[in-house]
Formats: sequence, structure tokens, C-alpha cells
Amino acid sequence: MPATAPSDDPLGDIETLTRELIRLETLLSDRKIPKEQFDSLSTQLKARISNAESLAYLKARTDETIAKKLRAENYVDPAVQEVCYHFINGSKTPLEPLFEADRIPRYFIEPGKGAKVPVESALLRRLANIGILRASLFEKIFMCPKCGTPTNVYARLKCPQCDSIDITIDRMIEHLACGTVHEERIFRVGNELVCPTCRKILQKPSEQRLIGLVCSCNKCRAHFEDPSQSFFCRKCEVDFNLTTGIITDIYTYYINEKTFEEIRSQIGIPAIAKVLQNEGFRVDMPGTIPGAVGQFSIVARKGERAIVIDIDSDEVEVGVEPVLELFVKILEAKPDISIFGAIPRLSSRARDVATMHGIKIAEGSTPGEIARKILEIASAESKAIQT
Repeated sequence: MPATAPSDDPLGDIETLTRELIRLETLLSDRKIPKEQFDSLSTQLKARISNAESLAYLKARTDETIAKKLRAENYVDPAVQEVCYHFINGSKTPLEPLFEADRIPRYFIEPGKGAKVPVESALLRRLANIGILRASLFEKIFMCPKCGTPTNVYARLKCPQCDSIDITIDRMIEHLACGTVHEERIFRVGNELVCPTCRKILQKPSEQRLIGLVCSCNKCRAHFEDPSQSFFCRKCEVDFNLTTGIITDIYTYYINEKTFEEIRSQIGIPAIAKVLQNEGFRVDMPGTIPGAVGQFSIVARKGERAIVIDIDSDEVEVGVEPVLELFVKILEAKPDISIFGAIPRLSSRARDVATMHGIKIAEGSTPGEIARKILEIASAESKAIQT
């Protein structure tokens, strides 16, 4: 299978490549291609899918359309739900990195009762890329280019003449009252600074002035002001600098206030799905049906009947655009019931558009309320068919 350049639509690439992978799996199960050929082709396809996913998350930083689609896919991930619940219902504290003895940053959420659950930093970066979280730079760390960790990395100040780390670094200070200039160690008497010339104790910072540094090499006896700088991994015995080492940005993560209302509603989708499952529905989230243009928040099936459901929220009321998006998706499809769930409610114009196109409305301030109204709509429609 020849490699092709990625298109400007990585999400479309992912969908196309995934269909091709499914087709290959069908051919293998029907024994129409040998196992060796399947392994080779599927490996190539999986690599291309991974590349397309990486490109999609990269583009999501500046393309809100892609970001929104990726958020919808991520909301059904249990690990993503745990992170969102931390900010919505848990301690709500920012996720700051914790550094243990190995100096590798780790993140933990607190679901309750003092418990701490680890969270992969790659997941947090992914959620920041698509706008669920907001990242703020916490620190930069330097990692060994050989072992890829910061555990045994130390900063080194060296003699610029012979590269020895056996150097003495001293500060040169001036006693402003008498003009004496000397190394700080000459002024130092116990815990006090005493002028070696006039013997006055320097009690205030305003009595002295920092002139600069003076360094000397204990190996080659060279004197200099600016030592050379590098890093050294004691495990790998590798000396490296800013151009050859790995510099990694470490972040603190916050909930993204711009998408908070969307998060609060979408993270409730699993709760809605659970209620429907308890009532005997088979649930896909997200899901689709034949002829639909895109995916729905939930597709619920019971027997031969299919209910398509989209959920959205806003701080005050949900506007008309997401209702129109649902209408476009079902235009060529044949769902038995189409429902739009709005938290807390739809605008009057959006309600009129939904009614005009036969879309049922479920409004409520919580996912539980939305789920109950969906069940009421499904029950009423079922009774109407029976009569």
C-alpha cells in the first residue's frame, strides 16, 4: 500500500483509513487474503491512522471545528470523564505536577475521600489541544538525550579553559561607606559580613553593592567571570547543552472556562446513556444510523426502533445552530425519533425550528432531567404507534 500525503481533513482521513482496516479484517475473516498480507497492510494502515490522529490534534489548536468534533469523541472516554468530573464535582483544584525522587512530573486527580488517581500527562496535553483543559506553563525541565529522563541530570558550571567542574565561585561586593571591594568570603565572619578594612558590620543590604562574580579553576588556576554551562546525566555519563539536550515544557492544567458549559452537558451523556440502558435500550455514544451525515451524541435502539439524540448546553439557553446541525444529519436518514436535549433550555427560535422539523425537545438543568424527558418522549411515541 503506497504512502500518501495527509490531506487537509485529518478526521476524514481517519474515517477512510478505519473503513479500509475494517474491510481488511473482513477479508481476513473470509480467508480471502493470507495472514501475512493482512499483518503487513494492517500495520501500515494503523501507522497512517496514528499519524492522522496526531495531525488532527495538532490542527485542533487553531481549528475549532476539528476541536469540537474531537471533544465529542473524547467525552465518552472513561479517563476523560474522570478528569472532567475532578473539575466539575471533585476538588476542582488545578492539576499541578508533582515531582518525586526520580524528578519525573506526575499528575493526580482526587475523586473524593482523599484518594488520588494518577492521570497520564499525554492525556492532559491532548485535552488541552482540543479545548477541554487550559494549560499554563509551570516549568521547563532538561532531560538526557540518551535515556530521555531528568532523573540523573545535573546542571554543571565549568572552567571555560579546561572544562573542569572543580571551580570556586565567589561574589565580589563593595562596602559603600569606605569603598572596599573584595570577595564575599573575605567579608564573611560567621553569619555576619564585616568589612576587612574598616571593620564595620554590614547590617543592611543598602550598605553594600554587588559588583559581580569572580571564578577560579582549582585545576588549571585560570580566573574568569562567566563559567561555561552544560548538563550531565550521571547514569549515562553524557555531557550535553541546550542544543543537544531535550527541553520539555511542564504545565499546570485548568478547566477551560470557554467550553465549561459544553463540558458539563457532554460529560453528562454517559449518565443519560446509563438511564436508557437501564430501561432496556441498546446505546451507542457517539452513534450513527444509515444515511446520517455525521454522528449523534447518543443512538438508542429498542427492537427495530432507533432514537437519535444530540445534547448541547449553554449558560442561559441553547441557540438554533446545534438544532440545525441535527436536522442536517437526519435529512437523508430515517430515525424513528429525533430528540434534541438542551441544558438548561432552548431559545424560542431554536424551539420553533425543532418543532418545524419534527425534532422532539428534552430540556432540563441536569443530565438526569434530560434522561427522564427522553424516556417520556419515547414512551409517548410508542403508545401513539400502538394506538
